[in-house]
Amino acid sequence: MDESGAGGVIVDSGTAVTRLQRDAYDALRNAFARGTTDLPPAEGVALFDTCYDLSSRTSVEVPTVSLRFDGGKELKLPATNYLIPVDSEGTFCLAFAPTSSSLSIIGNVQQQGTRVAFDLDKALVGFVANNC
Repeated sequence: MDESGAGGVIVDSGTAVTRLQRDAYDALRNAFARGTTDLPPAEGVALFDTCYDLSSRTSVEVPTVSLRFDGGKELKLPATNYLIPVDSEGTFCLAFAPTSSSLSIIGNVQQQGTRVAFDLDKALVGFVANNC
C-alpha cells in the first residue's frame, strides 16, 4: 500500500482467480510465456490471455509460480493452481488476470489446497499447505 492507503493485496475466497496490478501481471505473464515456449499456444479465453492447446499432451512441465511476501516469505503454488483447464477440448490457461485497480486480489483458485490463517491482533496473514 502507498502512504494514502491505496493499493495492497487482499485474500478473497469469493474471487476465482488472482488479479494483479497490470505491471505485476505483465511481468508474471511474460516470464511464464518465456518458460513455456515449447507448449502450443491457443487463443485466449474470457479474461485469460495466456493459453495453450494441451489436447495432445498427457503431461507438461511449466515454470514454478510463487507468491512472495514481505520478509522473504514465499508460497509456492502447485501447477494445478495456476494452469487450469478452460474447456473440454484441452485448452489450459494461466489462471491470473490483470486489474486496473491499485488493489491486487489473491483468488480462490490460487488458494486451493492451502489453509489461510488471519491474525487480526498482529495484522498478519499466514499460508500453509493443507495436507489433510
